[in-house]
Amino acid sequence: MASVGNSALPIHPPHLRAREEVLTAPRQELWQTLLFSVLFALPFIGLSGLAAEIGFLSNQHAHLIAKALQAVEGGRLELIGFTYPPLPFLLTAIWIHPLTPSLLASLAAGATAWLLLRHLLQTSLSPAAKIILIGALAFTPASLYIATQSLTEMMTLLLLLLAWLAFLRFTRYGETLSGFISGMILGLAFFFNAYALFFSFVYAFASPLFYQWQQVSPRERKWQADLTLVVVVGFPTWLGFVSWAYLNWIFTGNAWLFLTDPNAPLFTFFSSSPLATGGFFPTLAYSLEELVRAPIYLGVAILVAIYAPNRLPAYFAPFGVIALVRTLGWNYTEAMAIATYSVVALAAIPRRTGKGWSSLLILLAIIHLLFNLNSPYQSNELKVWERVILHQEMQVSDAFEIQATKWLCGLPNQSILADDRAAYRLIARCNKAKPFLLPADGKFLMALHAPEQYVDTVLAQRTQTLTADLVSQRYGENPPRGFQVAAAWGDWVVYQRQR
Repeated sequence: MASVGNSALPIHPPHLRAREEVLTAPRQELWQTLLFSVLFALPFIGLSGLAAEIGFLSNQHAHLIAKALQAVEGGRLELIGFTYPPLPFLLTAIWIHPLTPSLLASLAAGATAWLLLRHLLQTSLSPAAKIILIGALAFTPASLYIATQSLTEMMTLLLLLLAWLAFLRFTRYGETLSGFISGMILGLAFFFNAYALFFSFVYAFASPLFYQWQQVSPRERKWQADLTLVVVVGFPTWLGFVSWAYLNWIFTGNAWLFLTDPNAPLFTFFSSSPLATGGFFPTLAYSLEELVRAPIYLGVAILVAIYAPNRLPAYFAPFGVIALVRTLGWNYTEAMAIATYSVVALAAIPRRTGKGWSSLLILLAIIHLLFNLNSPYQSNELKVWERVILHQEMQVSDAFEIQATKWLCGLPNQSILADDRAAYRLIARCNKAKPFLLPADGKFLMALHAPEQYVDTVLAQRTQTLTADLVSQRYGENPPRGFQVAAAWGDWVVYQRQR
């Protein structure tokens, strides 16, 4: 008879081991995701460093840096105020440097690439198909530009993808927590991009189509249950939108100021190269033409139609969102549109897709890559970035800005009267806002009316692109009393006080 001491008893009871595995698996998955996200981000980080070394700085990142500098250097985070969207500015303020937004965007791009690859690894497609599909998404000019020069758009794509993965866990396995997480991620995305509001409606109203009820036939489902699904997914975003509009109304008297103010960063972000469509039908025609440049999106639609036909309306919903946004007069950039279609396509490939589809998907991925490598883009900034990277030559405008800031940034604190709504690129190039006296500063209005009493230098633009640029509006054509022209480059002119 064996003694108790010699018996082979388990050190941990089975129920405790199972609990430990449940708790350990998410942690392992998190560390794995972080590691591979950083590894996948390295090419994007290298490209960001190359562009910065040549002197390129996107308008969006310049705006982020300039606003963050004012808030941090002045010790007044409230200076960000109702700047929309707020989260890119707050992330940039953690460590203010001309490369910070690009590094953050690159990390977001790396995470997006890894999550998409991890999804593809769960399918039966050939290894070559998986690699080529990721490459076709990552290495088009549009994707590379967003991944390195557009923090707002790249973070939006990542958050929409994360929300989609949580959404699938919610609808496939009935994980209520995943439904709340999906909704919260969409709510977070709204504070990066106003267009997340439109996508929240897509996710919310698609949830009844995706949700797999256990032991309940479609005829037995009640509308109250479907409504619950919609509210769980969509409510956080809708609450964020209403709350932000309410705050704008309380403090400015205009609930929609963050969407309509032509001098707000939203306008700078999404309308720096506005798409002139001229109405509903031209907008629709352009958006349809854009679909041709995303053959992988159209190709995956065939797979969705075969393996999950009830999800086809939700799959084409991003096209509807993009067309609607443009019809409303906002500019959903073509780079963002191509990237959106690519991410949606790869994330929507059904796991049951057979290996036989690999050849077709490889062909579509190659065509997708060729179309976007040789396609002319309407965005002037994207064209400039592409020339800078390919020819590795600094642009004349960048050289002027760098030359100007070497002089301006060495001047005493608050000795330069300027308006950051026009001078934000120069402030970002300086990587400090202290030399500038700006509208957020208490003495700005007094200095605007009597600059000779407060500042030694006035910075203005001769060609006024922003009517609310108060300095250029007042002194763009003629110097203030007691000042004379000290330097000029491009549209910029610098006046200095006569001694």
